[in-house]
Amino acid sequence: MKINDFSRLQGIQSYKNNITKTAQQDVSKKVQVDKVEFSPAAQEKITAEREKRIQALKEQIDNGTYKVDSQKIAEKLLDSWSKGTEK
Repeated sequence: MKINDFSRLQGIQSYKNNITKTAQQDVSKKVQVDKVEFSPAAQEKITAEREKRIQALKEQIDNGTYKVDSQKIAEKLLDSWSKGTEK
């Protein structure tokens, strides 16, 4: 059996070509992003509910009956600080 340099180089070249083709295929794939769209009727309903909630909060603030939950605020602050340090 005779082995020459030409056959070895040809095998290496075909391997490199295969890797290049695979890399190009990976780059050419597009990333799909999920998208949600609300109908105009749903948007109107969401807006109406949001306005009711805002109005109720304003009334509570004006009446002095709005209570701040300091425990929830502290938990949210700690969560946001811990997430900020993980980056």
